[in-house]
Amino acid sequence: MSPAFIEALLEGRRSQAEAIAGLTLPQDWPDARDERFLRLRLAQMREDAATQPWLARALVLREPGRPMIGHIGFHGPPDARGFAEMGYTVFPPYRRSGYALEAARAMMDWALREHSVRLFRVSISPANEPSLRMAAMMGFRHTGEQIDEEDGLELVFELARQ
Repeated sequence: MSPAFIEALLEGRRSQAEAIAGLTLPQDWPDARDERFLRLRLAQMREDAATQPWLARALVLREPGRPMIGHIGFHGPPDARGFAEMGYTVFPPYRRSGYALEAARAMMDWALREHSVRLFRVSISPANEPSLRMAAMMGFRHTGEQIDEEDGLELVFELARQ
């Protein structure tokens, strides 16, 4: 998601945002939570344009109209220890179809191949059973807990890839 796409979307220029990204937006998106997310990512991109590839990517189906079904990205480039933390959202009508797993694997493959990132982290609500199962399937191991200002308690999982 480019700054131009995010700006158009946040300013209510949906048709222009769709044209910029070459996709069809869901009618009810972004909600208030994703508006905050998009504003945060846009601010990060404006502060340092080099972060853009890490921050927010639309999940889009390869079918007529190219519907956007969610988004994925890292919280930023890898930290000082080399960890890249990933977050994702799949919109409700498309959940439990393997899209999050496919996208997460692709993002980690990109980070490993293009940037030699081998350490990955995800933070998941204890109530989010599908994401907890996905993290386990991918080989993430539980390493701790944290409190997120917006989401409350999150379980932290990490994975080292070769």
